Amino acid sequence: MKFWNSFPMLRIFPPFLLGVVGAAFITEFIPWDETVLFATFLAFGVAVVGAIAVASFVSSKIQFGLVVWLLMLALGSFLTLSVSNEIFPNSFHGELSESAEKSYILRIVDEPQLKKRSIKVVAKLTDDSLSANGKVLLYFNDDSVHSNLKYGDILTVRTKLDKVENLGNPNEFNYKRYLRFHGISYRGYVASGKSEVLSTNNPGVWGHFYTIRRKLIQRLNDSRLDGNELSVASALILGYRADLDKELMSAYAGAGATHVLAVSGLHVGIVYVILNTLLQFMDRRRSTKILKTVLLILLLFGYAALTGLSASVFRAATMFSFVAVGKAIQRDTNIFNTLAASAFVLMAFDPMIVMQVGFQLSYAAVIGIVVIQPRLFELLAFPRSKLLDWAWSITCVSVAAQIATAPLGLLYFHQFPNFFWISNLLVIPAAAVILYLGFSLFVFSFWEPTLLFFGFLLDGLISILNQVVVWIENIPYSVLSGIDISTIEALMIYTMIFGVLLFVVQKARFGLYTSLTMAIVFMMFQIVEVHEQRYQRFVTIYNIRGEAAVALFDGTHVDFIGSSKFYNDEQSMLFHVRHHWWSRGVETDRFLELNDEIENRIMGFDDQKFALVDLKSKENGQLEIERKMEPLDFAILMESGWNEVNQIPQLSTDQIIVANNFGPKITERIIGVLNEEDNPLLLQSNGAVIL
Repeated sequence: MKFWNSFPMLRIFPPFLLGVVGAAFITEFIPWDETVLFATFLAFGVAVVGAIAVASFVSSKIQFGLVVWLLMLALGSFLTLSVSNEIFPNSFHGELSESAEKSYILRIVDEPQLKKRSIKVVAKLTDDSLSANGKVLLYFNDDSVHSNLKYGDILTVRTKLDKVENLGNPNEFNYKRYLRFHGISYRGYVASGKSEVLSTNNPGVWGHFYTIRRKLIQRLNDSRLDGNELSVASALILGYRADLDKELMSAYAGAGATHVLAVSGLHVGIVYVILNTLLQFMDRRRSTKILKTVLLILLLFGYAALTGLSASVFRAATMFSFVAVGKAIQRDTNIFNTLAASAFVLMAFDPMIVMQVGFQLSYAAVIGIVVIQPRLFELLAFPRSKLLDWAWSITCVSVAAQIATAPLGLLYFHQFPNFFWISNLLVIPAAAVILYLGFSLFVFSFWEPTLLFFGFLLDGLISILNQVVVWIENIPYSVLSGIDISTIEALMIYTMIFGVLLFVVQKARFGLYTSLTMAIVFMMFQIVEVHEQRYQRFVTIYNIRGEAAVALFDGTHVDFIGSSKFYNDEQSMLFHVRHHWWSRGVETDRFLELNDEIENRIMGFDDQKFALVDLKSKENGQLEIERKMEPLDFAILMESGWNEVNQIPQLSTDQIIVANNFGPKITERIIGVLNEEDNPLLLQSNGAVIL
């Protein structure tokens, strides 16, 4: 018990975390509203008061601890439910139920992001006449007026706000849940001429930080940095990632070095070392030492705010603040207690932050470094060789962080970078040097020669860094991709890792037995899954706006029918299709261009026949299908460029499916014709159709 006394926050954090996570998902399965929430809160409150009353007559510390856990579980649950979009859907759900075009007054609450054809803005509706005060996602037409939008601007817009819904494709990225965890349930498009800026002088605290960041990015630009070098410098030093090239980001991900492009604990740690060194002269007296601590904390959180105050940055700033305070009062803080305290503060401020991938990866990496790195480092020593000792230390840090984050990486990104230990050996020192050079550039930017000098050094170093990362990513077998595991399987892997660590650190056989048992269960899961995938045969018609996309699964091979434009768009394929393929164990695929050779032909398996019927040439299609005299299990009506729907070919089939490459008006007409001509059963779905 004395051992756990040194971890007060760590002892109460698990039930709080469980309450937050449980409540974050419960609204997807149970219809909650204000009345149900109040009744549940009242009943739970009575139960807790009763439990405390009973525990007060019992001396057992265990029972008192259970009551505390119950209170923390309730706190986490009700804190999350109180800000849930499902219970309080942005406070204007009823007013948007008609989904009609209306005028709204809103305030931009995040820095606008420039996309290819539009400007993405997160805004908060503030129209008192509508009682609306929720956040919405808006896409503005990219014109000269909208390109000047910035944080804090108040404007009026006329648009139709639609509730965010998923397309329903299997294993597709759950965009609706992602936005819900960020407090957004509605989105809309604002065309040119349908918005007006009312006020531009409302930056607030965050607006001032964003303004400073824009000016610093301009200083980087003035130093003659451009292209990928400028975007990497902006991301690595200031946390601005909007201009990063997607291919370059993919290269960093493949090399296992994405973390350097997102300001996190690594960057804050380097900043802490820089500031602590610069203020070291204040350690001579107790009064100045306290002042130094205050300055350190203010400067750390100032840098965190400057970079956008992401979860990882806030966590790191909080942790190093604890370290600074501990040194000031000459007490060493426990790292696990510090992590638990920082996570508790973050989640109390924003419960949904725990659902963000960056938050999870950040904490997993730090825990891995603290627990695993020292044990790895002790395995090999380099006496009197500082260079080898330094290289081995960085390698151990990299390996430890990768072990701790690997299950999450497989779960969310379906890949594992095999050469992460090489890239981190080069990237981590380079990131430190880039930060030093970047801060030096900002300090001496008042004199153009020094500005250009530091810009020249940054340009050269970042250019070399990018080339090294791309080279590592291009090494054969540098990335294991297409790996698919479930949340349960990810927890199994973490249980195995924990068991091995328990055996290695504490010499506990229980840990080894637990790890081996979980490994056997995990392999059984995989064997059953592989067996099912080997003999699978089915057809999937994906629900993709403006596209007809069909996949024929035969074992671990798939034939994909669609447009070459969609198939060659890797981002669209990844978002809508590839996650499904990975979950079904696809090893090989063949692309079939959606053209005259595919349209109006009978396809499928021995026991399942279908046809893609081109309405534009329905007569030819009808003759071809009737000539073969084969009944169809189903037919897919398609053609996105046709506007006349007068007759649907009479097909010998049980089901007709309308592809999603029609516009909504054309689809409506097709459904009307189908109903009038007494065609076979119409199977239409908002999601993918799997047959």
